[in-house]
Amino acid sequence: MSQSMPPPSCPGCLQRDEAIAALQQQVADLQRQLDELRAKLDESQRASKRQAAPFRRRLANPNPKPPGRPPGHARASRPLPARVDRVVDVPCECCPDCQLPLIEPTVQAQYQTDLPPVVPVVTRFDVHGGLCPRCRRFHQGRHPEMISDALGAAANQIGPVALSMAAELKHHFGVSYRKITAFFQTYFDLRLGHATLVRAEQRLTRKAQPTFNLLKEALRLCSIVHADETGWRIGRVNAWLWVFSSKGLTVYAIRTSRGHEVPEEILGAGFEGILIVDGWGAYDVLDCKKGRCNAHILRRCKDLIEQGAKPSDARHLDDLIELLRRGMALAEQYGALTEQDYWQRVRVWEDEWLDWLAQTRRAGPEVQKVKRHLFDHAEEFQRFLFEPGVPPTNNHAERMVRPAVIYSARG
Repeated sequence: MSQSMPPPSCPGCLQRDEAIAALQQQVADLQRQLDELRAKLDESQRASKRQAAPFRRRLANPNPKPPGRPPGHARASRPLPARVDRVVDVPCECCPDCQLPLIEPTVQAQYQTDLPPVVPVVTRFDVHGGLCPRCRRFHQGRHPEMISDALGAAANQIGPVALSMAAELKHHFGVSYRKITAFFQTYFDLRLGHATLVRAEQRLTRKAQPTFNLLKEALRLCSIVHADETGWRIGRVNAWLWVFSSKGLTVYAIRTSRGHEVPEEILGAGFEGILIVDGWGAYDVLDCKKGRCNAHILRRCKDLIEQGAKPSDARHLDDLIELLRRGMALAEQYGALTEQDYWQRVRVWEDEWLDWLAQTRRAGPEVQKVKRHLFDHAEEFQRFLFEPGVPPTNNHAERMVRPAVIYSARG
């Protein structure tokens, strides 16, 4: 009859067995954690191959709120229409199953608001004309609703309401020309080619040129104007979309040049306001007061730090980031501080700016580039402090660029 082995009495063996048991327990725990992580990874990989609905919504919010309004919340519904154009009686006099007359009859109202069928209205203009017996020139009549004097082969025109709607869809809602023509054909039974809309907008551009000139004149009288530019395409030709924007006025211009002649054209040679710009060199030659965008310097410093600047350079860049942020925070306090207190803090900030320039004499080449750029345009970078009301960044122009870029991408 076999007997179990007695436990070891050697202290070293006991210590070894305890260590083995601890390691076995640790392996078991790690194996369990590994199995859980593998299960989560498999679930994540399966979820990435699913359709967006309804799985993504359930994963994003595993405990959604119950539908409907909370208990005690006031009833909310679509407001009743103020005008009723037609009334339709919907009778129900007997049970559809039992065929027995209904008792206790009631009548309740249901409202439905819809669009009427839209049918194009065709207008024929009988245009009278003739020759002048003296100058022998041909003259013809022109009705205010006519959009063109064309006759003969070009006598069939698209009206101003349809063309205005097409322009609104294209430039306000970002719908492409081909989709606009498909929409008109589907809902209005109006057939036209997208080239018709292109030519119509070319005519509209010529008619809108006086308005554009008035907008440029109004922009030249503004005290602060933001400018920015971004890449653009005209067919296969590379171009640039320029934006010039004040607080309440924005002017766009598409040009094949990114040079200084474009802002000179839009703002004029005698612009007396302050132009807020980024670091693009084309603005340097403009003979007007400028303010530089400090946000570009902040982003440049952060990029250099993330790209692995050496510790001493990273400290200089961190100090510059902190200095610019404190300067922008100080500018926001103008009006809340007394004049004396504000300008005293500005002088302290300016001394710290000069100290930073002095401390970076032995910094790396990338920091030196930032330093030279700040030194060469010091007055423009600091203008937001010394002329209250001047913004420290060019974010306004960047925001004004986005709508045009979005509409272009949609179209």
